[in-house]
Amino acid sequence: MIISVENLVKKYNGYTALDGLNFTVEDGDIFGFLGPNGAGKTTTIRILTAMIKADSGNVLVDGHDVVKEPLAVKRIINALPESNGYYEWMTAYEYLEFFSNLYEEKASKQDIHKLLEVVGLHGKEGHLIRSYSRGMKQRLGIARALINRPKLLFLDEPTNGLDPKGRRDIHDLLIDLNQKHSTTIFLSTHLLDDVERLCNRIAIINYGKIVRTGELDRIKGKGTIEDIFFMSTKEGAL
Repeated sequence: MIISVENLVKKYNGYTALDGLNFTVEDGDIFGFLGPNGAGKTTTIRILTAMIKADSGNVLVDGHDVVKEPLAVKRIINALPESNGYYEWMTAYEYLEFFSNLYEEKASKQDIHKLLEVVGLHGKEGHLIRSYSRGMKQRLGIARALINRPKLLFLDEPTNGLDPKGRRDIHDLLIDLNQKHSTTIFLSTHLLDDVERLCNRIAIINYGKIVRTGELDRIKGKGTIEDIFFMSTKEGAL
């Protein structure tokens, strides 16, 4: 088990953003974290990545308490937020080199070129980021999130705004990372096609509560993923 969340609560000015969350993520999962906008997905990721603290509850990441051992957690994770910014005056190589220098163990020139090859940007490392398409920028963002060789990768809406080909390219990249590089992926999204193609286990959150969780194939046995999602979020609103 790489993530264990127990009774997680987070409030903002009296508003309960997370209301007693409980779920687990296993090593090797592509774990889909689904919910409508405002359900609590991003708040959950910020707590799991030790960016903010919960008001109560327990979170372990690979056995490390995110409150007591935040540095140990950050050494084995990385994340690509939905609103990821790019230094567009840099080349792709310069961008990855810059982020590599933020870590104790810096990536070599060979490592950076290999990473660009892994995400499908080989031959584009000397191009300015401003010349990249949106899909290429997402690939670069994923490369940046892999710069410290994380055991666990958090992605917040990684295909949002991409055209069908761009989304399929990102799908293929994530499957490859998971299967060939043993990267556990925590995928926060409201795009059900992403979940259908990528995830083996899911949790559905609505109004700060987990309303359904389990293996995707077993959950789909009760209906289409669209039916399950809309039924679950409707139930969560009751």
